[in-house]
Amino acid sequence: MSITHITQFHAAPGQESTLEGLLIEGRNRMRAADGCESFDLYRDQDDDQAFTFVQRWVSPEAHDAAFAERIIQTGHLQKVLATLAQPLVQRTHVMVP
Repeated sequence: MSITHITQFHAAPGQESTLEGLLIEGRNRMRAADGCESFDLYRDQDDDQAFTFVQRWVSPEAHDAAFAERIIQTGHLQKVLATLAQPLVQRTHVMVP
């Protein structure tokens, strides 16, 4: 079952550029993973500190494996978390037939 995974980030003041660079790097790492169908990064047009990932994966397991290997184990997640003003928000969606 394919999933759409949405993650929202809000940068701490002055950390917008750092966060954007880290998110681009993370997106590129995840795009190359097996099971990734699409992975896009958006910046809110009304709030320069707000970013959103919209990802589509062949399965939750494919996402979780790639995230563990490419983001958590490399220390990338800790770098991202250090730039945030608010906790990140994650939601996983399945398509309704």
